[in-house]
This record gives sequence, structure tokens and C-alpha cells, in this order.
Amino acid sequence: MRIIRNIVFLFPVTNQFLRYYRIHPLRSILIVGLIFRLIAAFFSKGYAFTDDHYFVIEEAQQWIMQGGEERSFFNPNIITEDRLSHSSFYTFLHYSLFQFYRLIGFENPIYIMFSVRLMHALYSLIIIYLGFKISRKLSNLKSAIQVSWMLAIAWFMPFLSVRNLVEVVCIPPLMFGTWLFLQNKRKLFLWAGIMFSVAFALRFQTVLFSGMFGFILLSQRKWREALQLLFGFGLGSILFLGILDFALFKMPFHELITYIDYNMTHSGEYPNGPWYQYLFVILGMLLIFAPANWIYASVLKFKTYLILFLPTLIFLLFHSYFPNKQERFILPVIPFLIMGGILAWNELFPEKMKWNTFSMRFFWILNMPLLLALSLASTRTAKMDAMYYLFQQEDAKHFVIESSHKDYMEYMPRFYGQFWQPYQHILPNCDSECFFDSASLGVHPEPNYILFFDKENLKERVKRVQKRAEIERVQVIKSSWLDRLIPKLNPIVKSQEIYIYRVNGIRRVLPTTTGTTSVESAAAAESSESS
Repeated sequence: MRIIRNIVFLFPVTNQFLRYYRIHPLRSILIVGLIFRLIAAFFSKGYAFTDDHYFVIEEAQQWIMQGGEERSFFNPNIITEDRLSHSSFYTFLHYSLFQFYRLIGFENPIYIMFSVRLMHALYSLIIIYLGFKISRKLSNLKSAIQVSWMLAIAWFMPFLSVRNLVEVVCIPPLMFGTWLFLQNKRKLFLWAGIMFSVAFALRFQTVLFSGMFGFILLSQRKWREALQLLFGFGLGSILFLGILDFALFKMPFHELITYIDYNMTHSGEYPNGPWYQYLFVILGMLLIFAPANWIYASVLKFKTYLILFLPTLIFLLFHSYFPNKQERFILPVIPFLIMGGILAWNELFPEKMKWNTFSMRFFWILNMPLLLALSLASTRTAKMDAMYYLFQQEDAKHFVIESSHKDYMEYMPRFYGQFWQPYQHILPNCDSECFFDSASLGVHPEPNYILFFDKENLKERVKRVQKRAEIERVQVIKSSWLDRLIPKLNPIVKSQEIYIYRVNGIRRVLPTTTGTTSVESAAAAESSESS
């Protein structure tokens, strides 16, 4: 260990940073956290889940360009039919940003998304800063430093921080509200309520978390403070949900009402698991030994750090009971689990609060390789790269997806191609001959490009298309290394490859009978609905 220290001190920059760290620990941790977030912003492209692209980026741009018609800022084109409700507030923020970019002529989707990731990277530094401040307020400097390091470079934090996940974006206002609450000043309870309302506008389920702060005030008979907190929450909710939804949907709290209605009737259609599923998720995210210690300490010191544990517990109990269980749902309380766990453990076992304990050594040995790998990793990039390739082609006006080997349609991230006209599919119920006959009759546009998904029966599928069109392969899009690794760990997940063909000409064949034409046209019309 001494040899390693001597080698490290040979580097003047490292030596200078360590001296700076001793004087300014929080600033130093923020710098390190920023470096890894900038790495993720540069290199971690794509999107992690369906929601963080299609319900935010895709929809915000559709409000501007749905159907190819540009809309003014005060006249978004919002289609409410068959729409899954979510945070209109978060989508509106991106809509406003994209409208600004459109006005200044900034149109390249790759560069736009880099700017979005960069903004989220800077925004996420608030988590590190407030984690330090809250921990310092509740405990001591050493514990606050440990919490900050965890929030800065836990292996999943930089990757998640640059994603468009409302489950992560809602964390800073939750922490800011908690920090204001801790000041225990009457004037600040109003602002704490407003901060909790911002988190609520981003992620509706956070009302369970923030509601516990009101319960704590009521249990302490602080009636005036509880009313101030409630008033601030109500005022913010009216502004960020009521007025905004009325402007967008002509109905106040439209998204909240439809979101509750949808989940009450469709929650059973989503992944479900045992009640203890989230416990294993937490143990896995924090690499087993450290969170096991923290959970044990949290039970023993529950009353001491009630302000951290009670909201977190209620939030976890609700999601453990609710049938729709997805790992990202518990992300809002992960920083609070880290804070409460470290503070409780260090108070119970101050002699074990050093980094060289077994559990912490185990954590950091596993954490650092995972941190580097994930910060550099891109996810779900095949569709993104395919659409961006079409964006760069001047002759790409319409495209079709050839997926006749499976029974479902592919949802394409049209943002990366800036295609806002409906695109079509060649499916088992309407093969390539049926598709091109329908195109000849004007049921849908003739494509300039065909995207073949996956290798399965690729030669036969290409030959069937070649009977009706002259095509040439121009590009092969492969998945990222992470997208190729995940199917090896979980065979249910499939890694995608996309083969892009340019259409150089179409062989027109007139249908022999009117009846056949109508059947083919109906089938084509059904399969040509936009994703």
C-alpha cells in the first residue's frame, strides 16, 4: 500500500488535488462527479428505457413536427387519443428547449441530445451537493463526505444522471425540499412544499414521499408549519400541473387524472414480482454488503433519522404492494437510502466508519470497473443509429420496416431521423408483394429505404422484396457492446441488427382482380399505421 501511495505522489497533479481535497472536500467531490458525468454525456448515447425517450424526447418533438407540419410555441400539436399519461411538465420543458433550437437553426438530433445529456449532467450535481449538506446537518463531516462520494461515483449514478428518467430528475427537488424542511424555519416550509410539488409534477408517486413530511409536522403538533407546507405544495401543483395541463389539454390536472385511471385499470399488464423484489434491487445496486449493513443500522436508528427513513419506507412499501414493479420506480429514494444508511451505520459503529472495512473495500473494488464501463456505454443504439443514418441521406423521404419474421411492429425513435410522416411495416399478414401493390395504389408512399430487422431468414426476406423492388445494401447497424452483452446474461432480451437497403426502383405489377386488390389494400392499410 505504501508503494502505491509513493507512486501516486509522483504525479504533481494528483498530489495537488489531494491537498486541495483536504481543504475543500465538497468542491473536490463535485469536480470528480462532474468529470464522470461529462464522460457519460459524451459517450453514453441512446436511452436506457422506453419511457426516457418516447415519452419525453419523442413526444416533445412531435408536438412541434407531428405530421411534418411545424407548430408555433403556443400551438403544440398534441394527440391525446391512445396516449399514455405521464409528466406533461417534464415534456413541456423539452418542448420549450426544442422550440428554441428550431428558432436558432440548431437541428442535428445527435448534437441536440448531447446538449440534453450535458444539461442533465450539470443538473445532477445538485444531488451530490445537497447530499453533503443534509448529511452534514444531521451528522458530521466524515459521514457527509462518505455520502457525497457515494452519490458522486456510485457505478450507476453518472449513467442515470444523463438519462431523461423522471425517476432521477425528480430527486433534486425532493432533496431540496428536505434541506429546506431541515432548516426548521417557518418561512421555508412554504418553499419546501413548492419543491415537493415540483418533484410531484415530475413523478406523481413522490407525493407518498413528501406527504410524510406533513405527517411528521402533524405528529409534532406544528399546525402552522404543516399548513404552510401544504399550501406551498398546493400552489406549486396548481402552477405546474393545473394551469399547464389546462393550457395543453384544456383540462386542469389532465395528466394526473388520466394517469391514475390508466394505472388502476392496466397495472396488471406490466411486470410483476414478489413483494421483496425491490429489496434485492437495492442490494444489487449497492453491491450487497454495504446496503446490508445500512439496512441493519437503519432499523436500529429509525427514530433518529426519521426524516430520511419514514418517507423512504412508505415509498418502498407502496411500490412493493403495487402490482406493476419495475426497477427504475425506486430510484427516487436511492440517495435517501444511502444517506440514512451511512449516517446510521457510522453512529452505531464509529470505529467502522473508515473506508478500509471489508464491506467498503468490496464495494469500491466492484464499483470502479462498473463505473468506468457504464459511463462509457451506450444503450439501445441500433434504432437510433439507423434513424440518424437516414437523417443524413438527402433522398430519404419515406422508409419501411421489413419484419415479416415476427408478428409485432417496431417502434422507431423518429427524433433521430426527423421523420414525422407515418412509416410502414412489412408484416406476416401483408408480405412484400402485398405491400408494394398497396403502394402502387397510393395506400401509402413508396419507400426510398427498407430497414430489415435481425438476421433471421434474412436472405429469403431480401429475395421476396427483390421480386418487386431493386434494392442494394448500404449500411449495417450493429448494437452497442452493452446491448450485445445483456442477452448473454438474460436470453429474454434480444440484441438487434438492422440492415439498411436503398430502393433504386420498383417493379410495378397490376393486380389481376379487383377483389384481390381490395383485400391487399385493406391489409396494407392496417399494417401501415405509424408506430
